[in-house]
Amino acid sequence: MDFWLIGVLIIVWALVVTFFRLNRIWLPYYIIGSVGLAFVIIFVGRATGLEAALQIGVAAGVHAASLALGLPTEIFQSAPGAILVVVISQDIGWTMLQVTIESSGLLETGVISGMLLFYPGWTGRKRIWFTLAAIALTYFSNVIRLMVIVVTLHYMGKSSLLISHTIIGRAVFFALVVGIYWFLMTRPTLRTVKGKIDEELMAS
Repeated sequence: MDFWLIGVLIIVWALVVTFFRLNRIWLPYYIIGSVGLAFVIIFVGRATGLEAALQIGVAAGVHAASLALGLPTEIFQSAPGAILVVVISQDIGWTMLQVTIESSGLLETGVISGMLLFYPGWTGRKRIWFTLAAIALTYFSNVIRLMVIVVTLHYMGKSSLLISHTIIGRAVFFALVVGIYWFLMTRPTLRTVKGKIDEELMAS
């Protein structure tokens, strides 16, 4: 997609979101705003160096955690300008894990940033702090997911790659992300609703 078309779509999205915000139409404001921002972050991240920076950060985090656990790994570029890979030493050969957009955390970062930054009823400072916390926790969750794959491959061999990557790693990451949503979004929302209900009961 051409950059000028993306720019036009971003402008249209910003105008639509502003219209709903000024008219206090909160449901479409939140849905269009959060979904649109998620796409903006993903498109910008892929078009700039953000995605590559996330890949490097995740690969470095996994490598450092592996060394701390005594698991020999290496990171390098598979080709000039290519994505990083994590190489896991095993009894027979090595296994290479490519750190792609799925492993970089860019998709999850875009989604959770949109959901938190456009969440109505919170102050701007609270939304920003919660978003920064969510991004950091998402990064560590992604490192944990890949570490589960690394540990499984190290002790169970290459034959465990499919189950460790497709089932175990994703299940762990899903559980961690659900936990992040719960503590940073669902739980505070329930507390706010409970507080308002208690105030109404006391007033009546």
